[in-house]
Amino acid sequence: MRIGLYHSCFRDWELEKTFAWAKEHGFYGIELHGGPRYKHINWKELAEGKNTTSIMKLQESYDMPIIGIMFGAIPFLSPDESKRAEAVEYIDMLLRAASNMGVKVVSTFTGRDPLKTIEENLDMYEQVFPAIAEKAEKYGVSLAFENCPMYEFWPPVYNIAVSPYLWKELFTRVPSNALGLNIDPSHLVWQGIDYVEAVHDFKDRIVLAQAKDTEVLLNVLRKEGMLTMKWWRHRIPGQGDVDWNKFITALHEIGYDHVLSIEHEDPIWEGTEELVQKGLLHAKRHLEQFI
Repeated sequence: MRIGLYHSCFRDWELEKTFAWAKEHGFYGIELHGGPRYKHINWKELAEGKNTTSIMKLQESYDMPIIGIMFGAIPFLSPDESKRAEAVEYIDMLLRAASNMGVKVVSTFTGRDPLKTIEENLDMYEQVFPAIAEKAEKYGVSLAFENCPMYEFWPPVYNIAVSPYLWKELFTRVPSNALGLNIDPSHLVWQGIDYVEAVHDFKDRIVLAQAKDTEVLLNVLRKEGMLTMKWWRHRIPGQGDVDWNKFITALHEIGYDHVLSIEHEDPIWEGTEELVQKGLLHAKRHLEQFI
């Protein structure tokens, strides 16, 4: 197992600057942000097979692979039919771009209609995702669901792949082997879910693992209750409530030998480039003692 980083925290940097910084500080690989807010990659051109050479050269010259592409907020289950069609076009573009660059994993959310029940969303997922899974199979790319609930952004949430119960439903309803998990324990800990058990139960579906922590703020919980979603916050690994020794041990036990991709969303270590960089390096040092 090796340590990489999800580069959404460096969205203002040109790609080579990110590669150079990551290489200098001993990271193994980079998980790219695949959304439109990152202006330094033209995903449409990459999907068409254009300008792939420059990115391939970056990977080669820095000896640092792109370990995945991640963009979650895609409205696959929107009540608006035109938005659902746009969502399918967007994920097709990312899957084709990944295939053209030799990237094995594209991560996303399932989408969600917040005005419908979970059961109704599952029914819609069962209608929408077989065709998407077929695309992933065709391009030889794993489509991984990241498990961020996004409840703190209610109502415009984009995901129902948030718990082991729902993962089982998703993989049962659309059993394609091209579908997998990009597992992030930070979203499980505040839900009260056993992330170690989840790793073992879904060992055949985990294609990528992200490293982000969560700190439960009990003083806020006691005063404001759980419905505010202000009683927890994301932290860098080692400064929250995830037991990284247990989580990484579970990954070792299931034979996971890929990348642990640090996702930096810690409010303590952001605000300046220097703080973001320090946060990433603190996280890397903490994780290294277990792998």
